[in-house]
Amino acid sequence: MMFIRPVRGSDREALLELGRAAGHGMTTVPKSPEQINHRIDQSARAFSSKGKANADHIFYMVLEEDGEVVGTCCIFPNLGEKRPFYSYRIAHLSAQDQKRNIRSETDILMLVNDYHGYTEIGTLFLLPEKRGGGRGRLLSFARFMLMAIDKARFGDQIMAEIRGWSGDDGIFPFYEHIAQKFFQISFLEADKRSAHDHQFIADLMPKYPVYTDLLPQEAIDVIGKPHPSSKPAMDLLIDQGFRYHKLIDIFDGGPSIEAPISEIKTIRLAQRRKVEIGTPPKDGAKAIISTTDMGNFVCMQTMMDAQGDTLVLTQKQADIMNLAKGDDILASPLFSKSK
Repeated sequence: MMFIRPVRGSDREALLELGRAAGHGMTTVPKSPEQINHRIDQSARAFSSKGKANADHIFYMVLEEDGEVVGTCCIFPNLGEKRPFYSYRIAHLSAQDQKRNIRSETDILMLVNDYHGYTEIGTLFLLPEKRGGGRGRLLSFARFMLMAIDKARFGDQIMAEIRGWSGDDGIFPFYEHIAQKFFQISFLEADKRSAHDHQFIADLMPKYPVYTDLLPQEAIDVIGKPHPSSKPAMDLLIDQGFRYHKLIDIFDGGPSIEAPISEIKTIRLAQRRKVEIGTPPKDGAKAIISTTDMGNFVCMQTMMDAQGDTLVLTQKQADIMNLAKGDDILASPLFSKSK
C-alpha cells in the first residue's frame, strides 16, 4: 500500500538516496545530510504550527510504499518573505517604420519578483523505477489535499516551477548562454548557491532586459520548454487549473505556472465525509483522501461512492491514517479528464 505522510527523522538515509537519484537538475531536492536535517526541522515546525505559514516553514512529505520511501513532494508556503524570488517575464515588443514599411518584432526577458507572497509547490520526485502506477499523481495532489484542510495557511495564489530543458549531456542551454555569462560559475554551483543565497542573483544578473533575438538559437528554442521528465507533472497541474503566463526560471528557462488556490480542482471539489470501516466499493469512483488534521496528515488513493456523506476504509487504511469509524475524512474525486 502506498500513502503520503510528513517526512521524519528516520527517513534520512532514504532521502540521501533520493537526492543522489534526482541529480543536479532538481534544484529543490536536498542532497546533503545538512540540507536534509534542515528540511526535516523546517517541516516539523510547519506541520506542528498554527496560523499562516511563514518563510521558515516548509511542508515536506514523502511517498511510502510497502515500508520504503520512494518519492518526495513539498510546499513552500510563503515566497519572497525573506528574500526575493526572481523570474524572467517574457514580453513582446514590436516597432514599425511606416516610411520605409519595415516592421520589427522581438521578445525580451525582464527580471521580476512577481511571485512575492505566492505559495510554491515543488520537490516532486520519484525513484525512476517507481514511476507510473499513479504515484506521481498522488504525490502531486497530496499537496492540494493538505491545502484543502486549511487554505488560510497558504497564499491565495499557488505556483510551480517546471524543470527546464537540458540535453543528454546534462547541459542547460538557457543557463549557458545567459546566467553563466554573468555568474561565471557552473549550473551546478549556481544551483547549490541559490538554495541559501539569492543576493548574488540581485548583484550579478543583468539589470536591463535581454533581447532574445541576440541569443543563439539553441537558447531561444528552450525558453519555456519543460524537461521531458517533468512534462507529465506539468500536464497534471494544467489539468488542475494551472496556467502559463510567460514567466520562466532564470537558470534553466523552464516554465512557471500558477493558479488561484480556490480554483485548483482537487481543492475545489474536496469535501468532508464520515469514516466507515469495511470494503470500499469496487465499482465506485477513484478518489484521493486525507486526514483533516495537518499534525496527523496522511493521504492516499481509494474508491468511494460518488454520492453520500460517508467513506468506507479498510481496517488497514484506517490504521495507517489513525482513523476510526465516525471520524472526519477529506475526499476529492479523481478524474481522467478536466471537469
